[in-house]
Amino acid sequence: VILPCVLQKYVHQSQSLSAGEQEFVLRRKQVVQKSLNKLGLTCTLDMVPHIALLGSGGGQRAAVGLMGSLFQMEKDGLLDTVLYLGGVSGSAWSMATLYSDHQWSTNMDNAVSRLSKPGIGFTDVLIFLAKRAKDGHFSLTDIWGVLTSGFIMKQLDVRSLSEDGTSITNPYPIYSTVNKNCLQHDSEKGKWFEMTPHQAGFIDLGLFINTPNLGSRIHGAGSDVKGPELDMVTLQGASISLSARNTNSAKQRNVIIIITFILCHEHCCKGHQLNLNVSCYEKAFSTMFCLIDDKNWELNDILLFMFLEDVRVPSCIRVKEFLQLIDAGVMINMPYPPFLGEKRDTDLLIALEYGADETFRVRDYAAKLKKPFPKLEEKFLKEKDWPRPCYVFKGKKKEPTILYMPLFNRQNCKDENEFKAKMKEFSTFQLPFSQQKIEFLLETVKANMKYSKDTLLREIAKAVIRRHIKASDGVPVSI
Repeated sequence: VILPCVLQKYVHQSQSLSAGEQEFVLRRKQVVQKSLNKLGLTCTLDMVPHIALLGSGGGQRAAVGLMGSLFQMEKDGLLDTVLYLGGVSGSAWSMATLYSDHQWSTNMDNAVSRLSKPGIGFTDVLIFLAKRAKDGHFSLTDIWGVLTSGFIMKQLDVRSLSEDGTSITNPYPIYSTVNKNCLQHDSEKGKWFEMTPHQAGFIDLGLFINTPNLGSRIHGAGSDVKGPELDMVTLQGASISLSARNTNSAKQRNVIIIITFILCHEHCCKGHQLNLNVSCYEKAFSTMFCLIDDKNWELNDILLFMFLEDVRVPSCIRVKEFLQLIDAGVMINMPYPPFLGEKRDTDLLIALEYGADETFRVRDYAAKLKKPFPKLEEKFLKEKDWPRPCYVFKGKKKEPTILYMPLFNRQNCKDENEFKAKMKEFSTFQLPFSQQKIEFLLETVKANMKYSKDTLLREIAKAVIRRHIKASDGVPVSI
């Protein structure tokens, strides 16, 4: 792809790590090295394996599940072996919340305790949305983001993503969404969109911008308009959105009416019974709708970071004025794509499965783009309706090894029927979980991590050997 001169100062074309990520990873490896040494895995810096922890989609089930899994990994002394943390959908909600604390990986007790706190008050939500409505690009993404942040993750954090690339105490965060404009397009390369503290862009096209510019108009004529950087509330909205521009506005209005009624009921009746005096409802409804009545009811309009006229990129990107970033789970419900291939050269992917969908749709993606992906065991494919607690898919050559851990499994479900019942009870699309449900999920994922601890340690040790072999130009070694 040849970039016009006017765009070259904004758009980077590369399949290499950004300078900022390279620096972070080098410093983070020192933390990982110390952690490995404490586990009895003595290694030099060049032997530090590239381990990524991946959280799947799955709504609040995934958000709570990731919190509990990270909590147990910290207690077991394993969290600091992780170089990267990747998430989609519900897992991305947790990530956005976690990184508000620059020391979160050393204090997961605090992060988990936040799940038990009250959500953001309805009045505060309306005030927040009123401020957002002053922005000319206020859309349903803001609604989704506020609902997720305020009522599930229990905070409204407007920090920017670029702030999360400084503390090596935590793994390097990578958020994933997909570009709706290209989902029905033949070009596979225009779909997956990653966001890191340093760069954001299309991983398979190798087109990136610096993250602070995400949200700005960049025109070929040079008349640039710097917009506000994408904040974490908007990012969470993008992570849950399932539809975008050109969707039926009546359907969107119905969704908001239902959501607004639920919120009004909680606010006006304190969740107990219907208030026969409807003035409270009328006031709450009118406040909500006065914010958005004059808007276009478009979901997920994030200003396109580049206006690529005369650039040989898929038309589904080039001809659109806006990026329409939506939940990556509609394509692949686990953030595998950023961690496949030479760019991040991962050795071990710890895939925490909290979703209900077939996450291994990634095989089709990998095959089309010739990305390295390990072969799945036939045993797993036969058992997916009642899986074991842990599977290891061994990577060969450039393929990463995948340690796959489903939330509900044969360790906590006696049979296939109970497995289905648990997935239904904790389904993705429902009101925020009760405290009882949250506690149950937390204890379930903690038990999963404890059960698979030995397997995890064994695969980490193998990853150290694998990295040493790479550093030794393929010469077998023993440690």
